[in-house]
Amino acid sequence: MFTKDFTLPTEEELTVEEVNISTPALRAAAFHMGKTCENQNNEFMLCRKEEKDPRKCLDEGKAVTACSLNFLRAIKKTCLEEFSQYANCLDKSSKKLEYRFCRNTQSIFDKCVLDNLDLERPELGYFCRPKIVDTKRPKPEEDGPLEFPDGAQPLPEEPAHGTARYGARFHWM
Repeated sequence: MFTKDFTLPTEEELTVEEVNISTPALRAAAFHMGKTCENQNNEFMLCRKEEKDPRKCLDEGKAVTACSLNFLRAIKKTCLEEFSQYANCLDKSSKKLEYRFCRNTQSIFDKCVLDNLDLERPELGYFCRPKIVDTKRPKPEEDGPLEFPDGAQPLPEEPAHGTARYGARFHWM
């Protein structure tokens, strides 16, 4: 339920250029893009967790999208052929877009990204490690204890005897 004080963001606040690529291409770029946009993504996820209101994290979400677009533009400028071969291999090799069938094209793409963008592919388990995010956002206020109006009824007391009022609940067993 919403109150009259509830405001939704305007269309202009929500409009942003979208990352419009296919799933195989997104999977091909995932590790390098995750490493490049790690700070923006961590800031966005921390905001969502702390604020508990997605409207307050629109700017952080826009930063993640902008970082992803900039990364993909850099890939397009420097390693388009290698990236296309790797994404095509992921698309055609298996139904689940598994990486294991495309290690050759992956290594060629990784070398191109390392040579041109100076970005190394993160090692296995890198994104699973716990990380401390240093943020410039102020810490949100903690919710105080719940307060009920004076007319609130206390919870009913449990009956002194432990049996149900109208017999056992599991009479069919």
